[in-house]
Amino acid sequence: MFGECLKKLRKKMKMTQAALAGKLGISPSTIGMYEQGRREPDSKMLIKIANFFGVSVDYLINSKCTARFINDNDELVNKVKKALRNSKKLENYQEKFSDKTINLIAEAVRDGIYESIESEN
Repeated sequence: MFGECLKKLRKKMKMTQAALAGKLGISPSTIGMYEQGRREPDSKMLIKIANFFGVSVDYLINSKCTARFINDNDELVNKVKKALRNSKKLENYQEKFSDKTINLIAEAVRDGIYESIESEN
C-alpha cells in the first residue's frame, strides 16, 4: 500500500525517483525499493514524506491512495479551466482564451500548488 501510494503521489507531481530522492535526502534506489515494497521507511522518513506531499502518515500507510490530495488539486485546476473558458474578456485582453492559454494557466496553478507544498517542507 505505501509503495503504491508513494509512486502515485510522485508521478502526480511529475517527479522522477531521483528528484524525489534529492528532496528527501535519500538515494533514488531507496525510493525504488519503497515503491516496490522491498523496503519500508523508518518513522522519521515516513513523516518527512508525508510532510513533503502534504498528506498524513496515516494516509500514506493505510489508504489505497485514492488521493484526496490529488483529487482536490485536480478539481481546483479544473475549476480554473472552467472559469477561464466561461469568462468574458479580462481587462486588456481582447479575445476569449484559447485552449492552449487555458491549459498553460491551469498548469501554472497546479505547479503553484506543488511549489507551495514543497516550500512548506
